[in-house]
Amino acid sequence: MDLPENYLIWKKQMLPKHLAEQLAQMSREEIIEAFTSNLEFGTAGMRGTVGPGTSRINEVTIIKATTAVVEYLKTQFSKEELKERGVVIAHDNRHFSKEFALLTAQILAHQGVLAYLFKDNDLRPTPVLSYSIRKINAVTGIVITASHNPPEYNGYKIYDQNGCQFLPDVTNIIADNMLKLKDQFEFNFSYDETLIKEVPLAIEEQYRNDIKSLQFYPNEKRNIKIVFSNLHGTSREWVLPILKECGYEVIIVKEQADYDPDFKGVVSPNPEIKATFGLAIKYAKENDADLVILNDPDADRIGIAVKHQGKYVLLNGNETAPILLEYLLSHYQKSNTMPKNPVMYNTFVTGTLSDQVAKSYDCQVIKTLTGFKWIGAEILKEKQRGINFVFGFEEAYGYVIKDITRDKDGIQAAMVLAEACWYYLQQSKTLIDVLTWIYQKFGYYYCYTVNLVLKGQSGQKQIASMIDILRKEDIKSLAQNVLEKKEDYLNGLYNMPGQNLLKFYFQDGSWFAVRPSGTEPKIKFYFVCIDNSIAQAKAKMHNMYHDLAENYLKLTVTKEQLNDD
Repeated sequence: MDLPENYLIWKKQMLPKHLAEQLAQMSREEIIEAFTSNLEFGTAGMRGTVGPGTSRINEVTIIKATTAVVEYLKTQFSKEELKERGVVIAHDNRHFSKEFALLTAQILAHQGVLAYLFKDNDLRPTPVLSYSIRKINAVTGIVITASHNPPEYNGYKIYDQNGCQFLPDVTNIIADNMLKLKDQFEFNFSYDETLIKEVPLAIEEQYRNDIKSLQFYPNEKRNIKIVFSNLHGTSREWVLPILKECGYEVIIVKEQADYDPDFKGVVSPNPEIKATFGLAIKYAKENDADLVILNDPDADRIGIAVKHQGKYVLLNGNETAPILLEYLLSHYQKSNTMPKNPVMYNTFVTGTLSDQVAKSYDCQVIKTLTGFKWIGAEILKEKQRGINFVFGFEEAYGYVIKDITRDKDGIQAAMVLAEACWYYLQQSKTLIDVLTWIYQKFGYYYCYTVNLVLKGQSGQKQIASMIDILRKEDIKSLAQNVLEKKEDYLNGLYNMPGQNLLKFYFQDGSWFAVRPSGTEPKIKFYFVCIDNSIAQAKAKMHNMYHDLAENYLKLTVTKEQLNDD
């Protein structure tokens, strides 16, 4: 196989020194892997490993993406608007994030577009970016981040003027614009330095105040201990001081507190991974803490562990959300602050226990496709529908309590979860006790997501094959649980655009959904099983997955796939 044409173009260019050196050291196999495809926009922007190649994140990718964004913006806004309203840019702690953010600003200024960086181009959480876009009245926002992906990754997320990630109808245009651009760029270009400004610090202070305003009991003494880890990411200067200012005793995990892009001492920068909690729980035991909080690197996600009967119990997104919702709605009702026609948003693959909690407070439930951008898009329709936001979440550890941000906000969630933990402890209840009460009221819902990581082109083929099998296979039952109906979202359902998602409903109310990840090389199986106890529901889920994997997909079930003890 001949070497890709793009590789030959790259080789002839005056690349930045580090890129040129890496390019010279690549093997033939690495060249083919890096140059035979292009990065694509997935569930949350573009993500890829950092390094040379059209399928990776590097200076060329950043230049092409930003140039393509400007081309789109010029079709939507006048030159004057682009120069006056501008684009807000943020970044996390990953390799080259700061450099890529500055390069993005320089490209925008070169194109005559005002660019806002945060003070000294320091890192900032994704929710702070989403918040700042509307406060500045910018036309769009860009954040350089790979969220919770491994250290070798970085990414590029784009937001609209409402602080919500662009939907596919826009990212498809931007992607097409990128494809039309050649991989041949001048890296030393001129730009108007007056078109690069800093986000006013007053906006960041407004955000902090809005977070504090989420408290129902701002003047009460906080007699609980919290262990907190930012996992080397952006939330350190936000969650830690805000909780302390609100009276909580917070112990930070020192080994994970700096902005190390290699995430040393962290099993994974993803709080969905149980092993990631190891060091934080050690701290919690040493300090007899009541709550453990972990944010992912760009602070849009949050994971928690709760001290219950002397042990630390981890809660997943489908367990945390009903607790948050019960706390919020009961207090809105108690204080007569429930908005008229309240609505809670979640996705088609999210567990349905939270739906039962919402309905018990006469709160409408609206479901969307996977990706918080779809929830943001639905929020924009509220005025014409005569409804009002009270809560939005995804099962993947992402929540919004107040729609000051239009993307997942792990800082908001940290504030409310801390107060909920304190509030229930005053009644001698833990958050686990609250969840148990919810189970007793609505049924025992066991939710678990099986993530199968399948890398490379062979992995993509295997994922496509599994989806194809399940799309065509006539499944009557799984582990003696009778199938009631099957939904295929490929061509769109429930007034939503198409997505490569299948959902299977069973007669007892249990269900599972399957979809390929939009940001990582994996296929995800979302199970929600209902029974008379969590133990019975868990056993049902295991039996159903074994039947599905072994008899339909011809997969060997491993301990790692069901590592949910």
